[in-house]
Amino acid sequence: MRDEDLVGLWDSGPYDYGAMETSSVCLRGDGTGWTAWANAVGGASLSNLTWSCPEEGAVEMRYTWTVSGSGSPGTPPVLVEIEEDGPDHTVVRTRYAVRIDTPPLGDGPVTSLHVDESVEFARRFALLTRDVDPAGPQTT
Repeated sequence: MRDEDLVGLWDSGPYDYGAMETSSVCLRGDGTGWTAWANAVGGASLSNLTWSCPEEGAVEMRYTWTVSGSGSPGTPPVLVEIEEDGPDHTVVRTRYAVRIDTPPLGDGPVTSLHVDESVEFARRFALLTRDVDPAGPQTT
């Protein structure tokens, strides 16, 4: 089971007031997706995953592959130097809420995703778009 309200590209940027890192989560309607993380000094990682909603108000993300190294900014960041890559068996299961609120760095109200357990070091994300690229993030 999947909650269609979760489908989209979510970014922690509007909530990252004073933070030295940012995170993204992309959840596609077909149950696949990815997460990304980048910090101010050029560290970055991208992870592929599958996701489902085992019960109402809970999402489970099963990571399948992670690549990390140095990256250039963006959503998601583009990896320019790979230091590690390989299978990832991390499972994140967390309660969530999708609601409208105004982030500290926002220009106004946004659709937001709040999770109880951190996903790529963040717990709050703003919806960037519901139209997600089926090809996913690219590494160079």
